[in-house]
Amino acid sequence: MKKMVIQDDDTKRKMAFVKGNRPTNSDEVHRKSNSYRVYGQLSPITVAKGEDVLRSGGHLTDLDGKDIPDEQAQNYYAVLDGQHRLQAFKLFDPDMDNIVIMESLNTRVSVMKQIAEMNIRTTVWKGTDYMAGPAMTLKEPNAVFDFAMYLRSKGFPLATISLWCIGKNSLKPSKLIRYIGARNLDETFDNTVWLSRSQKWYEAAEMKFDNTFLAKKYLINHIIDEYHNAEDPTAFTAQMVERINNLTEEQAKEIMNPKKVEDQTREQTTYNLLAKYLG
Repeated sequence: MKKMVIQDDDTKRKMAFVKGNRPTNSDEVHRKSNSYRVYGQLSPITVAKGEDVLRSGGHLTDLDGKDIPDEQAQNYYAVLDGQHRLQAFKLFDPDMDNIVIMESLNTRVSVMKQIAEMNIRTTVWKGTDYMAGPAMTLKEPNAVFDFAMYLRSKGFPLATISLWCIGKNSLKPSKLIRYIGARNLDETFDNTVWLSRSQKWYEAAEMKFDNTFLAKKYLINHIIDEYHNAEDPTAFTAQMVERINNLTEEQAKEIMNPKKVEDQTREQTTYNLLAKYLG
């Protein structure tokens, strides 16, 4: 067997995250922080040099999520595996002087594929976690994907994100996983016409409904059904924005929290209310 020998690192690099990697969960961070207080650090955090992340097409953020200029990448180690442990250690020891890190053992695999493999094998990914692949490596900005990432930050599930961003439920983990390590997206993310309409509806809806309701598929499913039946999509876009804007606070609350109706599911009642108030 091989035994690793831990040596002090005097390069004075700071710690960073890879931009677009999975966000940390605050509850999990606090749980791990409590563990640190009792047991200390039990395993090293796997990192890569910042410049190696750049060579793989990625970019860095600091531990608060702020972008780090590419020209400063050589001043950082980027976390490949252990984001929660790092944030937990930061709560326990803000200076992080005693944190133990290690570079990946297989440098032949790209940084982005290493991150994906480490995460998939240690924690089961949910749908939106697969968005980390393209988020970390896209060569050029993509407006549709940017909107998808915005909805992801709001806690939307992948199915709802797919409906808002491309008008159908076709964004699947099996599709997103193909983008890991890729620099470009396919034609799925080229429909800027739908995007411009959807963003107008969403901006209006955001003023009337809370995130919990919008993260469900009720509203966007209703809009899509009405959109497909509209004779003039352009006119319909403006009309739907106006209808949403004209919702009263009481009507919006009724849609979000419908009263039980005999012989109707909550879902059907919600759709009936949307049809009543939004046409």
